[in-house]
Amino acid sequence: MRTYTEEELIKRQHELDVDKWVASEAAGYDLCGSFTFCARCERMEPQPCARAELRWLEEQEREEEEFRKNQQTLEENPVPAPLSDESAPAAADTPAAEGDAEEAPEEEEAMTEVAAAVSPTQIPAGYEFVTRYRRSFKSRLIQDAKMQDFYSDLKNAFAELTGVKARLSRHCENFRYHADRIAKLNVGGKTLTLYLALDPSKYEDSKYRYEDVSDRKTYSETPMKIRITSKRMVKYARELLYDLAEKFAITITGCIPMDYHMKYQTDEALIKKGLIKPYEVLVKKKK
Repeated sequence: MRTYTEEELIKRQHELDVDKWVASEAAGYDLCGSFTFCARCERMEPQPCARAELRWLEEQEREEEEFRKNQQTLEENPVPAPLSDESAPAAADTPAAEGDAEEAPEEEEAMTEVAAAVSPTQIPAGYEFVTRYRRSFKSRLIQDAKMQDFYSDLKNAFAELTGVKARLSRHCENFRYHADRIAKLNVGGKTLTLYLALDPSKYEDSKYRYEDVSDRKTYSETPMKIRITSKRMVKYARELLYDLAEKFAITITGCIPMDYHMKYQTDEALIKKGLIKPYEVLVKKKK
């Protein structure tokens, strides 16, 4: 990332000061500290907002570079072929990955599979190669406008929690407050799913519709699962975020709403960007 001159930082600081003043006037109170980059702010340094924003942009650039390196590693080390029926029981005993089997996309429906480590000329009778797709969390959002509506609302709700940092991975988006993972967003089927670090037993017989997934290792830190299927569920999720803030002593501030919608892209475009990974498996032909 290029180095900014002092003149450029001063200019950017002035622009951010104007943005904060306009937004604060509209909100009716001072919104200083509520921007996405405010967690990186050192108030005593010159042009603090501009420098904090620059640090935040550098973090985003590092994460993108890390993602690109991971994609290159995956391309150099392709996903191994599906296990044979004899080895399947052993695989069932391994810990679930971040993407958990429950969150598998609908196109990866259960089918009888055999090991695909054979050449096309060795395909057993009654079997055929088919292409499957491993879709990243981001690609699922990009291809679902309604889900993006809910996602954008929730991202702005998280922005009200001072000091909470978001990190996007291939399978989900994690939210942390210091060392604690307090929430997680991912997609199950075609539904945006929120996991919170709240005790589900405290919400029995409440208006909140949730699922207790504390028995699953992947979600031991965030055992309260909520499917975001409507604006009402977004409203309930925001209320639960306030409970989360109380539990972890997180200060709630206002925020300047941001638009997190992304332009729709085809499978072909997302495959080129590495957000969808096609792979071949050998399956039994349908009758």
